[in-house]
Amino acid sequence: MFKSILLSVAAAMMLATPLVDAACSTTALSCSSSASTNTCCSPKYGLVVLVQQWVPGYGPSDAFTLHGLWPDACSGAYAPSSGCDSSRVYTNVESIVESYGPSSLYSDMQTYWPSDAESNNDFWSHEWSKHGTCVSTLAPTCYGSSYTQYEDVIDYLTKVLALRAQYDLYTALANAKITPGGSYTYTAMQNAIKAAFGVTAKIDCSSGTLTDIEINFNVKGTSTYVPVNTTGSTCSGTVKYPSK
Repeated sequence: MFKSILLSVAAAMMLATPLVDAACSTTALSCSSSASTNTCCSPKYGLVVLVQQWVPGYGPSDAFTLHGLWPDACSGAYAPSSGCDSSRVYTNVESIVESYGPSSLYSDMQTYWPSDAESNNDFWSHEWSKHGTCVSTLAPTCYGSSYTQYEDVIDYLTKVLALRAQYDLYTALANAKITPGGSYTYTAMQNAIKAAFGVTAKIDCSSGTLTDIEINFNVKGTSTYVPVNTTGSTCSGTVKYPSK
């Protein structure tokens, strides 16, 4: 499993970096004065939300699973609910991954991005069509003549998995002796995440039980994600962290 994670991270470093104009800055930061007006160089939706969920019965007992990676406007407003490119709305993302992705991608998605409400294919197709198409730096035109069919889909999914591995919430909490099966203060959980990643996360609960954790990012260049503080947690007081 660990080898699979490393392969995903390595793949994301090679992928998720479309061929853009040579004049694109590698240091321009989305949602700042340095952001480029060229949406191939800086994302149009420059506040990006990584949502990881804790759902008993789904995914490894020692890992959060993915809900998705959601590009938002810098104001925090959502991107269009129907996605950003109707020509790239697909209903067969599972078969796209199997046919066009690297050998490890499909197994990693099954492990770390399982659906808890519908088929994996429907879930992944929704996440790509609604959110992936709004990553403007992955538009096919940004790749130039080198673009190959579904390259944008594979790059998006690979990047999301790599971010999940990089921002490993289970390990961040475990390092602070916060492990499944117990109850902990919201403050302790927040402090553990901040110690690991340097930012405040949005921690969500349902009836006092942990459900999701969000980390927000701005994007430097086309594909370097820089974490920023996130507000709006719905957890407070004591938080139940159930075993899977």
